[in-house]
Amino acid sequence: MKHKSTTVAALTGAAMSLPAFSGTQPAESTLSVSFSQYREADIPKDEVVAGSHERYDIEVGKFRLVTPLGADWSLAVDATRETMSGASPWGTLYGATGEPNLIMSGATISDSRTEVALSSTRYTDNASYTLGVARSEEDDYKATSYRIAGEWDRDNKLSTIALGFSYSSDELSPTEAVLFGRVPEASRRSRSISGSWTQVLGKNAVLQSGISLTKKDGYLDDPYKLRDVRPDERTQWAVSLRYRRFYDNRNAALHLDYRYYDDDWGIDSHTIDLSWHQNLGIGFQLVPRVRIYSQAEASFFEAADDYTLPKNQPQSSDFRLSGYGALSVGLKAIYRIPAWTVSLSVDQYRSDERFGHNKSRYEHPALLDFTLTNLGLEYRF
Repeated sequence: MKHKSTTVAALTGAAMSLPAFSGTQPAESTLSVSFSQYREADIPKDEVVAGSHERYDIEVGKFRLVTPLGADWSLAVDATRETMSGASPWGTLYGATGEPNLIMSGATISDSRTEVALSSTRYTDNASYTLGVARSEEDDYKATSYRIAGEWDRDNKLSTIALGFSYSSDELSPTEAVLFGRVPEASRRSRSISGSWTQVLGKNAVLQSGISLTKKDGYLDDPYKLRDVRPDERTQWAVSLRYRRFYDNRNAALHLDYRYYDDDWGIDSHTIDLSWHQNLGIGFQLVPRVRIYSQAEASFFEAADDYTLPKNQPQSSDFRLSGYGALSVGLKAIYRIPAWTVSLSVDQYRSDERFGHNKSRYEHPALLDFTLTNLGLEYRF
């Protein structure tokens, strides 16, 4: 079941010096594996009128290999395996108190996803060019994507311009389509273009600004909702700023990111990411981090499904289209020795209608709280 770029390196390492932001051929091969466990908090039973109150548990395994090829090329291979089980919201209706209540699926939903991606990069003295392809498959969803990107150095490598384009073609075949009156087959497309400018501000600081535009068309409804009708086109754009600064006297780096998003469905959002990368000596690094998110609701969002509206009139009670905000706090520990890097992180996420800058009238009962744990291992050879 379907649910849910190059640049800005993380000023890490013992010296914490600022790396070049343009593409440079890797001097050695890197093999990375990671395992993530994602657990959503259950929904209170009194907010569920039908179905299970238990939400998703998801486990994700990732593999990545990056290796130089000859003098001017590199190859990257990525593989992801994801398994999930639990229940998801099917719809909403007003309860006896006038507040929205949930209709959930049963707790027997289970699915898996496999994704493989390949990319190759060509390097010159002051530029790099990347071509990539990816394929993702689930029982009811298949997607193929392509991307092309380039980076160009200027001013003796003090600034870098990056441009990228991607295209995705997705095919849907929802399960139990006849039983629940779902669309048996559908497709959608996505095209995205992005650009960024990265500027070294001094020996210890770097600033990057970016912009992206994405257009989607085709079947954009959620076929697993009882009533979900969305426009068949969507235009999305975003601007971002990323700042990195290393403090010599503290042997640490500040990472500060901001992103503004807007689309023609009426949603706009703000995201702030803040992290502190503290070196502790002997290869250890500790990274506390926080993310603040806020969004306005879509123009066709309904707190509860309205069956009096025409079937072709846009409406959705999907909590992801409501007005809400979220706060995420986390801690990551990293240990490095010459050929190995081990990392362990835990993030706690909480969403709430009150955190939004343009909140919906009612708090959606399906808003998520979750815990994400990740263990990573990297080997350089």
